Amino acid sequence: MDYGSAAPAGLRPFGDALHRALARGPRWLAQAYLFLLSLISRNLLSRRNQQRIYNAVRGRPWPAMDLAARDVVLGKSSRVRLVPHLGEFDEQALFSRRLDYEPATFFLLERTAARYDVIVEIGANVGIFTVFLDALRRRRPWQRQHIVSFEPAPEACRRLRRNIELNGVKATVYQAAVGPEPGQRTFYEPVGHLTNGSFVRDFAAQYGEEVEETTVEVIAASELEAWLGPARRSLIKIDVEGFEPELLAALAPLLARYRPDLLIEVMPSTQGPLEALGVLDSYDRFLVTDKGLRPAKELHFTAGYFDWFLTSRTPRRN
Repeated sequence: MDYGSAAPAGLRPFGDALHRALARGPRWLAQAYLFLLSLISRNLLSRRNQQRIYNAVRGRPWPAMDLAARDVVLGKSSRVRLVPHLGEFDEQALFSRRLDYEPATFFLLERTAARYDVIVEIGANVGIFTVFLDALRRRRPWQRQHIVSFEPAPEACRRLRRNIELNGVKATVYQAAVGPEPGQRTFYEPVGHLTNGSFVRDFAAQYGEEVEETTVEVIAASELEAWLGPARRSLIKIDVEGFEPELLAALAPLLARYRPDLLIEVMPSTQGPLEALGVLDSYDRFLVTDKGLRPAKELHFTAGYFDWFLTSRTPRRN
């Protein structure tokens, strides 16, 4: 059943035809097939062949179906339970016991998360980092650490809460975004791309021809003082799909006062506006890579590595 690039040429067309037929057929048959394929791949195949199975299955127009949670490893050794979804980044959990998603960022957090009293995640999506951070926290039951997650998109937040429930996570979760002021705001989601919703319509439109509009709740950035203020050291993880410059501008007073570390995604459209923010002048910049932190003078987009770790050179003001 190996239909990957290294399979005999005669098997690949057979595999493609089989998957096309199953995707168009009855839902129960497709679900039974994927369940069996998942069982075989996760328990009997090598990592290389698991990837081939994954490559052969993804991208097909499978019917919507509810899948059971799977145990997966994130980072080097952190085990969590996730509900995979066809067509999304967590689909890999169907076929492998390890999720190869942003590994450099998971490795960094495994080394550094213990130093923080508070970790605020803005743009938590389905909660993969939320459950991961809680798994790290559980390794240190004597240490008090609070995790706060914000996700405005209704479907993503529903999945986030489901993953939190599966893992027994202790976190504060808001179905809301963080912005300059409280209220409601139009949120844009490219159809079929759950991870690319944004307040910036042009950004969302890069990932799909059809963009849906939703009205979501927004919490003022100043409200984060309730968590940053009491913390000795805090981290804010930001992944808001093109909205990063406006969000950091709104957070500027809190960054100047409390000097939290930042873990932020940088894309081509945001690198310039982020560098133009004076609030980052006192921060050292490090690109997060598989080989560790790579210092740089300016934020820039790098294919393959999107996350940057920023730490302030000046102490917090009490």
